[in-house]
Amino acid sequence: MILQRPRGTRDFLPAEAWRRSAARKAMEGILGRWGYQEIATPTFEHLELFTIKSGQSVIDEIYSFKDKGGRDLALRPELTAPVMRMYVSELQNAPRPQRLYYFGNCFRYERPQKGRFREFWQLGAELIGGSRPDSEAEVIALADQTLRSVNVVGEIHIGYLGLIRSLMDKIGIEHRPVVMRMIDKKEREALAELLDDIGANHLGLLELIDLKGKDALDKAVEIARDLGAVRAQESASTAGATSGSSELAGRASARTGRLVSAELRIDEFRETVELLEAYGVDFTTDFEIVRGLEYYSGTVFEIYAEGLGAQRQICGGGTYELASLFGGKETSSTGFGLGFDRIMEIVQIKDERNPPVFLAFTPDVKADAAKIAKKLRQKVPVVLDVMGRGLGAQLKAAASAGAQFVIILGRNELDSGKLVLRNMLTGEQESLTMAQIEERLAEHFKYL
Repeated sequence: MILQRPRGTRDFLPAEAWRRSAARKAMEGILGRWGYQEIATPTFEHLELFTIKSGQSVIDEIYSFKDKGGRDLALRPELTAPVMRMYVSELQNAPRPQRLYYFGNCFRYERPQKGRFREFWQLGAELIGGSRPDSEAEVIALADQTLRSVNVVGEIHIGYLGLIRSLMDKIGIEHRPVVMRMIDKKEREALAELLDDIGANHLGLLELIDLKGKDALDKAVEIARDLGAVRAQESASTAGATSGSSELAGRASARTGRLVSAELRIDEFRETVELLEAYGVDFTTDFEIVRGLEYYSGTVFEIYAEGLGAQRQICGGGTYELASLFGGKETSSTGFGLGFDRIMEIVQIKDERNPPVFLAFTPDVKADAAKIAKKLRQKVPVVLDVMGRGLGAQLKAAASAGAQFVIILGRNELDSGKLVLRNMLTGEQESLTMAQIEERLAEHFKYL
């Protein structure tokens, strides 16, 4: 019986493994040039890390288990929580901001489908502890440049949660998760029905999430001002009705203050937008982008790419606060995660691998061939026969492997100090010294 790989996992043969490695190196080159340093976290963590962040329902979506000591553990379903756990325990007292990036495999227990696997890879970056607009603009521009390093130009949509959070206060905390999920999933009809049922359809939420494009920000400011005026009237009438109830008047005043604060925070979002324009980033302002997760707090963004069908999102991120949730000091952070597997579906990378040089030898000079191969491998890739084949069979094996060059070594070549270098593509061959062969091959492989 031939054993198969587990459902939702993949094998990567040499050509695909090379493509993935080349793409990763290109992306990491950009991250390094922006001053981000690589980190790594364990493949499994305490289950509590993910339930604290995402709630108990996440258990149904992940691989969780008890170890032999009875501890509840889980294979990581994402990397933001592990990175922030590491920051709180290891880097909280280090100078800020911290610029970190990661690449690793993650695991989700879900139905495998095109572009979605139970084992998948994420590449991402976190800017921890920076000023909000500056950090947001840098991270979004970095995500854009990271994708461009593999010739992927994504469609960037950015949104702002400040005003939406203020509207959530009026809607009521018990409805907030449902509303945010509906916005994130673009379930417009269901959202309209819910707002109508709870008497919140007058708050301008549907109008706000409809805002997209160049004038979206100015219109959002108008909505904030209009709602501020409504709240101010509500607070005044409430104060009069209570005839001196300072507690109720204070609550009404606080609600108004939250909206004023939201409008002021839009100025921060405007600064982020201006900085993105300075970076030369092409984007669309889109107030329907909310990410659907409670820990996001400021600017959020998503990047989409063509050629992936309906599931075309390849990147998501924004400003969030998780450090305090994991026992640390409250710290604003901005980051993004790239869906590496989806990106690899559309990346066009030219296969620039060079087949190794084959060193074919007669049995009587096997030890000498090993010594020569050792010396050559300091500069070029070299393959020695390990099958005990004759010289003719070795040459056939080199041709089958697509090798361009074969070095032929026998007793005569060894005694003369000149080896035969054969070009398998042209059939030409020369007798050259080791130094000449090293120079010729190093030029071809460009390893010097």
